[in-house]
Amino acid sequence: MNSEMGTLSVREQLIIAGIDELEAHGIADFSLRRVASACNISCAAPYKHFESKEKLIDEIFKYIGSQLDLLLEQVAEIFKNDPKKRLTESGISYIRFCLANPHFRAIMTLSEDTLPLKNTVSPLLKECLPHISPNERTRRELLIRSLIYGGAVMLESGELPQTEDSISDIRKSIERTIDGY
Repeated sequence: MNSEMGTLSVREQLIIAGIDELEAHGIADFSLRRVASACNISCAAPYKHFESKEKLIDEIFKYIGSQLDLLLEQVAEIFKNDPKKRLTESGISYIRFCLANPHFRAIMTLSEDTLPLKNTVSPLLKECLPHISPNERTRRELLIRSLIYGGAVMLESGELPQTEDSISDIRKSIERTIDGY
């Protein structure tokens, strides 16, 4: 573990080491023994903090989700009077979060149900565009989420350069999709 881990509680160390474990081995090959070893603690120690490996994995999803929630709450506060801007900047913030936390990406892509973006786009789009049909709103939601997720993956993989121009292009594409272009 790196020197930053020394300031964290054992529970937090297990969550951080669990993130690395999920990234390296996925859910199917997740090992509490390896997580404990990464924290330099006994194999039994994780069970003092989590009933099972499934409980630790649940806590990992909650931890990452709470980090993203904090960011999205800040965006919501800044743009509280402009739902279109709030939706656009929530998407851009999600992308920046993924780029700043590449070790979270493997976990974030396992299940969108554990993360708040799905529950952010739909209500904001409804607020932005109350006059369009539900089918059209669903179509635009799919496009916006695709732009956000695809943009994050393409930026991280290097397919798009990690520049402000690329972020600006994604932002403009989200705005055009909200407007129906």
